[in-house]
Amino acid sequence: MSEKNTKEQRDYEDRLRRNLRILQEKFKEGKIGIAEGLDVKNSLLAVWTGPDGEIDLDTVDSIVRSMALAVTVIHDREELKKTASLSDIQNSYFELIEQNFGQIYKKMVERNLTPHDAGRSLTQNLKSTEKITGNLEEFLDVIDTFWSSVGEVARIHVEDMHGNVKGVFGGDLFPLHDENMASKCGIYTDTIILPDPFLRSRHIFEFFSKEDKAYYLIKHAMNVLQYKLPACAAVDVPIVVILPDSSALESDEKMFYQMLGQEDALIHSGKLFGRTFESVGELIEFSKTLDTIERTIAEIEASDRVLFDTNWGKDPAIQIQKALENKQYKSLEADFPGVILAMNSVGRMSISNELLIKAHRLNAIPIIEAPTSWQYFTWKMEYDAERAEQKNNLKDLHIIKSLQDLAGSEMQWIGNIPVEALVELRQQGAMDEIRNVLGNGVNELINPNIA
Repeated sequence: MSEKNTKEQRDYEDRLRRNLRILQEKFKEGKIGIAEGLDVKNSLLAVWTGPDGEIDLDTVDSIVRSMALAVTVIHDREELKKTASLSDIQNSYFELIEQNFGQIYKKMVERNLTPHDAGRSLTQNLKSTEKITGNLEEFLDVIDTFWSSVGEVARIHVEDMHGNVKGVFGGDLFPLHDENMASKCGIYTDTIILPDPFLRSRHIFEFFSKEDKAYYLIKHAMNVLQYKLPACAAVDVPIVVILPDSSALESDEKMFYQMLGQEDALIHSGKLFGRTFESVGELIEFSKTLDTIERTIAEIEASDRVLFDTNWGKDPAIQIQKALENKQYKSLEADFPGVILAMNSVGRMSISNELLIKAHRLNAIPIIEAPTSWQYFTWKMEYDAERAEQKNNLKDLHIIKSLQDLAGSEMQWIGNIPVEALVELRQQGAMDEIRNVLGNGVNELINPNIA
């Protein structure tokens, strides 16, 4: 046996002995029950302990090993949660942002400005821009370090919040700066999960000018601090939680979402151009032949699937032209119209996949504000349904869409509730009564949309 195999075997045996010790402890504590009909008793009775007090691993069969592993996973998860409460993590995060931007936020509130206004006013001259961006990388490193140390703990806390309605924001860097997501959706959800916008922006900062870097840094900070009260309020269930994107911290996770995005992009591009693409390489090679807007338009069969921004109109030529001129699309590093179309679909579909998986892991409902992101999200659901050859829970999709389009319906949307009032409602335990009243209206709203 090689030295490597010997070490791997020793490591495995050490892990197994630890798992068995934890299993034994949980049995003594009375925290494990065995359901009737499970053939576990004989396997447990067969386990022997040697004269040295160590368990003879040869007497441990696969049933006991699996049981010990499952119990250890649960044990370690609970122990990890004890290292920091969700409340402590959220308070520490907002303290970190306040230390760096608290004075600016105070002035913004005093002058009744929006985060956009604050960002623009502080980037009017080179001196202030240089000052703001001077420590940008250091600040981003601190944010990265913070979430690397407590991000998993925070995520597990949120995953283990059972029995409450959770909504997870996606489709954009952060909610709109001129309205508070808690005020907008706090009646309809117990907890709104928001992403850290600094982590989300880091990969695109390198394509920005110093002025734009300073603007988005201030805008993000001011926007985040608007959520301190609902995130840190003394309530049983948090109204808002800030969580990091795992893809921003783990390269393997990011690659996984990109792989899924590429698969959907092949379907999207196939519909767009009316042809089949077997691989991303084949798609890119084809896209490189579309080096002018005219050639690109000539190849397009489904012009309604050319979408960079819903605000740019429905003309595919204008959509492509604006994308080529837009500095935010420089991160795609695509000069040809065909390539930027292909890369945009990969990026958009990757984002949709990440949101769906994140929502599934957190047992939450996706919340999307941006119309462009919503359209790609619905296309993603459509492609999933086609692959599965069945409708993929379109009722839930209608519910999500309905809750975002209530302004045009007969049902009145209870939104823009002051955050202070929302916190007070939670502290007084009035939410159940309010939701009982709203429940009938939601059912009336959903049915016409599904029909």
